[in-house]
Amino acid sequence: MGVVTAETFVGLIPELVTLGFLVLVLLLGVFNPQSPNQTAALAALGTVAVFASTVVLLASGFSGSFFGDGFVVDNFALYFKLVVSASAFFAVLAAARWAAGTGDAPEYLALILAVVLGSLLLVSMRDLFGIFLALELATIPSYALVAFDRSRRESSEGAMKYLVTGVIASAILLYGMVLIYGVAGSAALADVAEVFTGQLSPVAVLGLVLLVSGFAFKLSAVPFHFWTPDAYQGAPTSAAAFLSVAPKAATFAVLLRILLEGMPEAAATWTSVMVFLAIATMFVGNLFALRQRNVRRMLAYSSVAHSGYILAAFAALQGSAVPTAVEAVLIYSAAYAVMNLGAFLVIDLVGEDSTSYNGLIRNRPGIAVCMGIFMAALVGLPPLSGFWGKAWVIFAGAEAGTVALYVVIGAVVVNSVLSVPYYFGIVRNMFFEEPKEMTEEPKGTGAVTASVYVLAAATVLFGLFVGPLSALARASGLL
Repeated sequence: MGVVTAETFVGLIPELVTLGFLVLVLLLGVFNPQSPNQTAALAALGTVAVFASTVVLLASGFSGSFFGDGFVVDNFALYFKLVVSASAFFAVLAAARWAAGTGDAPEYLALILAVVLGSLLLVSMRDLFGIFLALELATIPSYALVAFDRSRRESSEGAMKYLVTGVIASAILLYGMVLIYGVAGSAALADVAEVFTGQLSPVAVLGLVLLVSGFAFKLSAVPFHFWTPDAYQGAPTSAAAFLSVAPKAATFAVLLRILLEGMPEAAATWTSVMVFLAIATMFVGNLFALRQRNVRRMLAYSSVAHSGYILAAFAALQGSAVPTAVEAVLIYSAAYAVMNLGAFLVIDLVGEDSTSYNGLIRNRPGIAVCMGIFMAALVGLPPLSGFWGKAWVIFAGAEAGTVALYVVIGAVVVNSVLSVPYYFGIVRNMFFEEPKEMTEEPKGTGAVTASVYVLAAATVLFGLFVGPLSALARASGLL
């Protein structure tokens, strides 16, 4: 296990801060239950503290491997901790008003922080069983988040589907990890890498397929995506926004670590699987999104499609294209976070029925412009954040230079065009339809509105951060 030193605690600062604030939020709810605003402020302060501590570790160049090399702090892990903590900050701001109305703000906000804790641990894990435990720590509270809105039937229905499929996915994932452990004789990724070379045994191939399938469930990849629309529609808006971004980014990060650190010599096998998953996920997500009239459900299928775009970068993790593909995953994760969080927060302000957006430019022009920016970014129009994510995926595929990757690139382009009708259907409603009735901005939405403006600005200016993000990816230690 290794010796626990002061350096170990330094490396664990983001996780320890999250755990501390999680306990404080619960205690505040116990001793002062009539203070939802203070509870939300404390939870938001916790996410800021996590973000700040991660920035300090990153700026100081801190790195290390602890607990028998089962937990690592490197630039790659710290990058995704920034994505998770920043996403959690906006989710907490969006959650404050709704949670205060339910009277369960401490419990709801503590669940968000619990998912944050699991996600932070997940991106640093280098041991298969440690990865499984961290993934479950991030997943189990998310079941409760989806089921939290007891006033809506969709919430309990979505949570039940999410729970049942999640348990099956966890069993499949664990079985795959056990088979890999049996082949390698160790759960450490470094030891797994020594075995996954050359011609793989049937047991090793089965373990790899089950491992990827388990992660595909968690990432809403086709054909394991069917829980996603019901879960996102049933969950409170802030929970759906958060779950669509933070834990998904952390799961992509740890899958990338497993494949590159634990199975680099087996790339020919798992990139073939990724090609199929990426193409199927893109097409199914976009085709089903075209049929939706509920904006939240549309964004759920959109989330499926964007998982396919990121999986396209995984398909390019071969040969000289590996550095660019890793950059693509990191850049796309951050780009998707800002634009998708913003779109979900607009739903919190306006509503989830597509007709609610009719004539929005006349009544709430600022929110309408921001929603237009988010929709254009999700399509991938330059120079918005979504464009940079897709551009890097295309660069990685072109650099790989195989026929399969050219097909994947073609699928990315075709699906980007395919997504235009449903994204710009919202824009059409906002700018060209007559409003059915005058809508007034709900009270107590100042924090959410400010968050929408900040995320819209980040979406527009994302190109300024692409250079530093690319440099950070190259210094991540995975290349």
